[in-house]
Amino acid sequence: MTHSGFGQEEKTAQDGFRILYICSTGRSGSTLTDMFMGGHSQVASLGQINVLGKSISLKAKCSCGSDLSTCTEWRKVFDAIKSSRNIDFIANPYQYRLWDAIALHKVDHQRQTYAYRFMIALRKAWMEGRDYLPDSLRKHFPIPPSRLEALHNKIDLFRDISRCWNKTVIVDSSKNVREAVELHQRWPDLVKVVQLTRDGRGVYLSCRSSGISQPKSVNGWLKYYNRALPLLEKHIAQDSLLKLRYEDLTSDPEKTGRDLCDFIGIPFEPEMLNLGQTTRHLVGGNPTRFSPEKGIRHDERWRTELKGDELDFFNRVGGDMNRRLGYH
Repeated sequence: MTHSGFGQEEKTAQDGFRILYICSTGRSGSTLTDMFMGGHSQVASLGQINVLGKSISLKAKCSCGSDLSTCTEWRKVFDAIKSSRNIDFIANPYQYRLWDAIALHKVDHQRQTYAYRFMIALRKAWMEGRDYLPDSLRKHFPIPPSRLEALHNKIDLFRDISRCWNKTVIVDSSKNVREAVELHQRWPDLVKVVQLTRDGRGVYLSCRSSGISQPKSVNGWLKYYNRALPLLEKHIAQDSLLKLRYEDLTSDPEKTGRDLCDFIGIPFEPEMLNLGQTTRHLVGGNPTRFSPEKGIRHDERWRTELKGDELDFFNRVGGDMNRRLGYH
């Protein structure tokens, strides 16, 4: 176990940093939202940090353009962890456990073996079973020890990032709803959650444009929100959950930026509106992270490009959920 001891919630609350955890399905603007917040002088924009180990192992690039293993900002964090934990991120990227993350693209096959996926499936099944339990029983079925370790490791990682980068807000767009819930329940004053949505027709068109089949283009989006909505509603305190639409960010970024800053407790900075003005250090996420100069673009191509059988298919399968999310 990499963590030296649990039960440090009080210490964490005194450290002076907060976490903004973004929950959304893919192709819904989580990377853009992460980058947008990362334009603030007090914010560290991290991307999908749960793939940090894989990204180092596969020699992936930080969004600043350097290899993660040589990025000067990340090296500050890695050196701090090596000093305090004797864990060498570069030599052994997976030693520092974070929450489970299965790669669909750019897979590290030496790590993501059949046995590895099987163990993740077992943990996932246990977590899914807990979702159906009433609170009176749920507390008697704790999460697997490795996942508890991952939660504390993540908090410690964020603490090191806050100190090394001199930031007071950490943005994590790992998008895992169960992790968000578990983090918030243990550190309710520290962790706030953004429920990010995008019109499902836009998500569907984006997937179809990438050659993904009709069922897969809607089923992943549908499954995510069928799981996410009740969990977030039930387990995240009302004042710690912000419901945000991708369309609001792209059509009125200043208002959305002010809402996000108010939510996390920092003053709005106009510099956030210019994505190209700040160098960020995101891990994972879509290629947008390498092109901040493209700025904030409002993409509703589905209104003109999604028609006929394609639109009928989406409406038949995903129409009810889309209306539930407020899209008509």
